[in-house]
Amino acid sequence: MAALTSGPARVLRHRAHPQDALHTEIDNPLDLLAGHQLLADAARTAPEAACTCHHPLCPTGAAHRTVATRVFLVERHPVVSAGLRSVLAGVADLAVVGSSADPAHAVRSVHRTGPDVVLLGRGTTLDGDLAAVAALRRPDGAPDARVLLLRRAETTTEASRILMAGGSGCFPLDLPPERIVDAVRLVAAGGTLFLPAPVPVRPQPVAPVELPLDQTGLTDREREVLAQLALGLSNAEIGRRLALAEATVKKHLTQAMRKTGQSDRLRAALYAVRHGLAG
Repeated sequence: MAALTSGPARVLRHRAHPQDALHTEIDNPLDLLAGHQLLADAARTAPEAACTCHHPLCPTGAAHRTVATRVFLVERHPVVSAGLRSVLAGVADLAVVGSSADPAHAVRSVHRTGPDVVLLGRGTTLDGDLAAVAALRRPDGAPDARVLLLRRAETTTEASRILMAGGSGCFPLDLPPERIVDAVRLVAAGGTLFLPAPVPVRPQPVAPVELPLDQTGLTDREREVLAQLALGLSNAEIGRRLALAEATVKKHLTQAMRKTGQSDRLRAALYAVRHGLAG
């Protein structure tokens, strides 16, 4: 096996058996992890070299094979609860440690059983489910548990609310069994998960704040032009009425629209009507 180094520190030396090299005292834990990974790769062609150590960094060692993720089910419907148990029962690294049909009663149970992941069935409303998440993660519940909601997050706003309440994500029950298992594993490892991906919420356009007429700084001539515009007249017609060149009318109208925050002639005309300039 190739030697792995940690700067000037100790080296994983060749030993009679590949796993012997992994028990050399090493300063950098990443070296140990890399050594285990090399051993795991070798185990595919030499099963007798598989590691049997109990080091927590070993991805293939006995410690990782025997410690199962503890899962607690909170589901009102017995058929759904039984189905989830069936899906998780055949997975070696997952263990269902309890269940409850009532989120309120589940708080005491999760405190007693200490699950790593809580699967929370869908309630009547999202608000109710978020309240249940907060209750489950209270100090008298399971504050360190990861809570997955068995529902969809329809929008990114809903997803954000779930995270802020202390949840770790959600997924619907129509996922294939293997996807449910993967979801539990991912969340147990510290990840967050939303399936399917929620729809982004586009912010609603904010209506511009309209200044009162006396705060716009309109000149008398600009007010006159707006008043004529509110009557539906063209620039040429306004010019004839006010004895102004058409270009001058356009200039006054442009200034008036800028000062009042109106983006086009129609909005400027409506502004004039709202503020009594049309007579």
